[in-house]
Amino acid sequence: MATKRPAPDPAPASRPSYKRHRTNNSQSHKPLPANLGSKSFKKAHTVNDLKSNIRSLRRLLTGPKAAALPATVRAEKERALRTAEQDLAREQYAKKRNDIIARWHKIRFFDRQKAERRLKKARKALRDDEDNEELREKVKERENEVNYAMYYPLDQDYVPLFPTRRKKEDEQDATVEQPGGEIERQGDGEMWEVVKRCAEAGTLKDLREGRLKNGETEVSRENKTSKSELSHTSHGTSKQKSQQTAEDMDDGEAPEEDSDNESGGDFFE
Repeated sequence: MATKRPAPDPAPASRPSYKRHRTNNSQSHKPLPANLGSKSFKKAHTVNDLKSNIRSLRRLLTGPKAAALPATVRAEKERALRTAEQDLAREQYAKKRNDIIARWHKIRFFDRQKAERRLKKARKALRDDEDNEELREKVKERENEVNYAMYYPLDQDYVPLFPTRRKKEDEQDATVEQPGGEIERQGDGEMWEVVKRCAEAGTLKDLREGRLKNGETEVSRENKTSKSELSHTSHGTSKQKSQQTAEDMDDGEAPEEDSDNESGGDFFE
């Protein structure tokens, strides 16, 4: 008669179990990127939210119920409308700036590479002949080419220094070359002069970030305006004072001397 096979012994407690130490993949996954999180939809549609908020505020302030709004509520809504319009302008500017950067990034990179090679070649030629003024000026021009490619305003469409044309069937090279064999520099002539002035003034970073207007910073323009106003005011004050002194002398009165002590010295006696 056949005997029943005994059941195997259970695994000892010291032996690790695969089921016991199996990791839970649903709990140990990496966090989602910021653009895929729960708040990504609101962040990606900031402009639309601001536009909707601006429309609502304008309807409230210009609608049929606008006359019934209390003065405090109306002032608060007008302030909120101005803030929303400023935020919208800032977001639209940032989007436009990012689009321009992405569009011209590769062209700027290639222009910078070419300009740096030309600068390196010019510096090497100047080391061999340090007394040559023509080579010295050429080095300065090559340095400005590098600055042009690096510090051209990021919020403006870039004008390439060394643009390439599509090759035609009867053309061998798409770049425009000078008789000496070098590529002819092009670019925006007005911006070329602005970059040169900013390099001398040390404001190239401000030019790149769009904080310059015609090569001047906002701070320098404000300082110039305040200085001119101050000089004009002081000039007018001195002119009025001289006229008053002349009138007093005509009347036979001696002009009074200005004293720093308004109390006439009695305070210290």
